[in-house]
Amino acid sequence: MEINLSWDLFVIVFFTVIIAYTFIIGRNQAIKIIISTYIAILTADSVGNLIERYFLGDKPIINTFDFSTSEGKLILIKIVIFILAIVLITTRGKFHINMSKSTSLLMRLVLAMTYGILSAGLITSTILIYASGASLVQESSIIMNSAVMEIYQQSQLVRLMINNYSVWFSLPAIAFVVSSFFGEDEN
Repeated sequence: MEINLSWDLFVIVFFTVIIAYTFIIGRNQAIKIIISTYIAILTADSVGNLIERYFLGDKPIINTFDFSTSEGKLILIKIVIFILAIVLITTRGKFHINMSKSTSLLMRLVLAMTYGILSAGLITSTILIYASGASLVQESSIIMNSAVMEIYQQSQLVRLMINNYSVWFSLPAIAFVVSSFFGEDEN
């Protein structure tokens, strides 16, 4: 049996790992990760843009990374800040999510799966957007660097993630609003 590695396979495996992790940590923690991801997106993009404006150039600390262009350095900075912010806000954030539990096991499984898919989509598409060199805070069109352009052309799933980033960005918030209409109120 021959297995061809592709970017589509990578995206599928990444989604599967995040969905499985969602079942392990539960719905409340998955929602906390999604909220942390939103905060991390804005943090990484804003701080990355500030670093680009004030520090990218011939600074020795930034030049320790072996990237030939300032765009490459900015991409690395944004992705590192994004991942660190998600981890720190999720693990050290002083907020708790306490959604009412559904009485139905099937409904709990469906919600966990839904939040896992939404979390995976949001994180994956954000990393792809940052890797392409685009900014989410500043108005810009998606300008692909050559490495991301090659992946974009080879992978239908990567195209789906990048072309529909606005959908992946908005769906978790829509899911929060919709799910708030269900369950019991706590008094």
